[in-house]
Amino acid sequence: MPYNKDREIENKFAPQIKTILAQHFITKNVEADLKEGQDFGIYCLKPFNVGVRLRTFEYFKPYNREFTIRWSRPSGAKTEIHKIREGLVDFILYGFLDQKEQNIIQYFIGDLKYFGDVQPCQIRLNDPPDSELAVFKFDQFPRKFFVAWFHDRRF
Repeated sequence: MPYNKDREIENKFAPQIKTILAQHFITKNVEADLKEGQDFGIYCLKPFNVGVRLRTFEYFKPYNREFTIRWSRPSGAKTEIHKIREGLVDFILYGFLDQKEQNIIQYFIGDLKYFGDVQPCQIRLNDPPDSELAVFKFDQFPRKFFVAWFHDRRF
């Protein structure tokens, strides 16, 4: 998918992405509620970065048990794999869209500190052929890599 289309989809789904991240990274402190009457608290946290990749529905059925990360560009420009390995990204949110591109029907959040030196099971040319993609299977990673997982059972 061309970069402009990727950016358009990411912008369109920004509200859903923010909601997903909030559901998994903001928690209610039940003990503070019971003992101190605090229903919610806002705390200063160390900032962290999340890389996002959303794929269209055509890729869902054949590739829903794997994910891709941009591996190389002919220009030699840094790609996602370089940024991950340099520690510039802390988490990845990777998901698939429904046919009408209205909802995210499957996603996972991965904690990249557990990415380690896992090698791709395949490197393939992107479509359009502006880069190479590394293919990773879910079962290549330890369970603690997966912070969250969602799959809409209708699909």
